[in-house]
Amino acid sequence: MSLDQNTSQKEITTMWNKNFICIMVINMLQSFGHFTANPHVASYTKYLGTSDQMTGFLAGMFFGVAFAVRPISGPMITKLDKRILLICTFVCGLVANLGYAMFENVSAFALFRFINGLEYSFLGTLIMTLASDNLPLEKMGSGLGIYSIGTAAATAVAPTIGSALLEYGSGIRDEGFGFTLVFLFSASMLALAVIPAFMLSSDKKTKEEVAGAGAWYKNILTVHALPIAVVILMIQTSYSLFSTYMIEFGKEQGIAGISTFFTALALTLIFARPMSGVLTDKLGAQKVIFPGMVIFALSFIIVGSSSVLWMILLGAAMAAVGFGASHPPLVAMSMRVVEPIKRGVASNTVYMGLDLGLFIGPVLGAFVYERTNYSTMYKTAVVPLGLGLIFFIAALPTYKRRRAELEGGQ
Repeated sequence: MSLDQNTSQKEITTMWNKNFICIMVINMLQSFGHFTANPHVASYTKYLGTSDQMTGFLAGMFFGVAFAVRPISGPMITKLDKRILLICTFVCGLVANLGYAMFENVSAFALFRFINGLEYSFLGTLIMTLASDNLPLEKMGSGLGIYSIGTAAATAVAPTIGSALLEYGSGIRDEGFGFTLVFLFSASMLALAVIPAFMLSSDKKTKEEVAGAGAWYKNILTVHALPIAVVILMIQTSYSLFSTYMIEFGKEQGIAGISTFFTALALTLIFARPMSGVLTDKLGAQKVIFPGMVIFALSFIIVGSSSVLWMILLGAAMAAVGFGASHPPLVAMSMRVVEPIKRGVASNTVYMGLDLGLFIGPVLGAFVYERTNYSTMYKTAVVPLGLGLIFFIAALPTYKRRRAELEGGQ
């Protein structure tokens, strides 16, 4: 690690600096945009007349495209001005959501879903890297937990906003107009997010910093964060089933008010995520992640066994505790196994796992559903979580050696 990198990190003495506050606002706004529209993607594709398998493919395509573009987006984030890239990324998101709203057919939806995937290949990595770059090293876990509150708040409120807009538009005209209102609201959130993006400090690199990052292919992924990315892949494979199929599951089970699942999930996440960050800084990541993944697995058993709303809400609360205790500590771990200049690469590696999990999940979910039902589909989500927990335990010694190597060299 270079002297400049160490000095830069030490200059950040508090998480409550201008850049980090702007990043929190950006993350909240883009999360509102995403979670207003995404829970309704499966319903929208069915409205367009797609099969169950095509519905799963189009729902997951967003993340599949993002995964495929990572070899380009990762090096660009490491070498270019992240502030400019972030603004350009929001423009792509605006185009995609306006396209959803304007063109009502499967081919157009697939095209704009592809553009949306391009946006996402940059967006998550950019925001996560900017957040970690503007946090004191000793507060990384706590800071990333607080940063994710915006996502949790959006998860609580945005799906309900989306449902209300869909119902309102369907009432005054037709269902297609309802979906149009959902996508226009999502676009407006991305437009607002551009304002705090402009307020961020420039992230221009010197020639020496760019050269020190190495060739482009060395900035696609880092082997040091790869084990963490595999665990996140398993977690997101299961988690994607909630965001993609919960509304359809409620229809199948005849459960009214199913959108309150997202409210219960997110309200619990608002408390669970910051708490997991604090516990990670105090106790170590493994002591938080292990019980978190077990609780998360149990939530799928409860949801899959549910036929009444109160059991669904109990499953949502348990899912939030489990997911909230697992995800932020894993992200913090990925930031701690690389030098500061390589945090963009670590973020890109983590998001490769996240993208692949969110792509595989809806496709596998559709495969299981076609042969069984939504209840069985949710129960089988325990399998990838069990595999992820085994892999996490196996990867811990490597993580500890790498962190000791970095801390010993500082």
